[in-house]
Order: sequence, then C-alpha cells, then structure tokens
Amino acid sequence: CAAGLGSPPGARIVESDRIRKALHGVSAETRLPDEAYRPEVSQHVYADITRRSVLIAAAGGTVLADAVFDRKEDRDAIENAALTAGVPFAGFWLDAPAQVLRQRVSARKGGPSDAGPEVLERQLERFQGETSWRKIDAAFPLPQVVAALLSEVEALPASGPARPDGGPA
Repeated sequence: CAAGLGSPPGARIVESDRIRKALHGVSAETRLPDEAYRPEVSQHVYADITRRSVLIAAAGGTVLADAVFDRKEDRDAIENAALTAGVPFAGFWLDAPAQVLRQRVSARKGGPSDAGPEVLERQLERFQGETSWRKIDAAFPLPQVVAALLSEVEALPASGPARPDGGPA
C-alpha cells in the first residue's frame, strides 16, 4: 500500500510500535513490559509520530502514520500539526467490529506489536467517541481493506497543501 502512495519510492510509514521499541532501545520484535505502555510513555510516542510525520510531509514526502489513535487528543494533534505546517492531511479510521479485532489479535504471530487480547480490550474501552476521520470498513480481508483505502486516497483533492485556516493554498 505505502509503495503506491506519493512520489517514488512511496510513502514512509511512521509506526507507533517501532517508535516505542526504539525508545526503549530494543529490536522491533522484542516484547516490552507493561510499564512501556504507561500513559506518559504513550504521550511521548504519539508526539514523536506527529513530529516525524510533519517533518517528512514538509519535506515533500507522503506519510502513513500507523497507530491506534484511540484518543481524540492524539488525532487532533497530528491533524493540527499538519495544518499548521501547511501540509495536506487525510485521516482514515479503520473500523471493524470488536469480535473481528479479537480474532485478528488472537491469530497474530510475530511483528512489532505487543497487543494481545488484554491490550485490545483496553483500547476498545479507551476509544473516545466518534471521529471526523474517513471511515474504512476493515472487517474484510486485508486486500479488500487496502483497495478501499487506496480508493479513498485516490478520491482526495490534489489541491496541494492546506492552509491552517482551511483556505486554499
């Protein structure tokens, strides 16, 4: 998906799991203790996602910021930072029923995510209401979700950077 977005070589992925692991000085596949997920650590991780994403976008790159974004403050922060920097922003919320998410987390093997069933339940409880981000039905198999996401991205206006006041660039 990332390789087909933006100018070659494609979008850069800024991933919360990898940032958190780097913050703790371990490889992406190393499981972190619960203390690594304290609110103040997560606040630092999301601030870093926002900082890195805006730097890449301001340099002309395309960014996929990959994180749960279950807190409204985190969604608002990355969106506002992009608008303040004068770079385009499009937020996508991958939405799936809790049971589908539970099945996926239980079946997952390997990778940088430490999220197991307990973490998922906390994330589901923490989600703060509706989001203004475009919703993508993520209950389908991955190729269909990617196709839906790419379709939404292709439908975005190609008007260039947005101004902080929302007017045309």
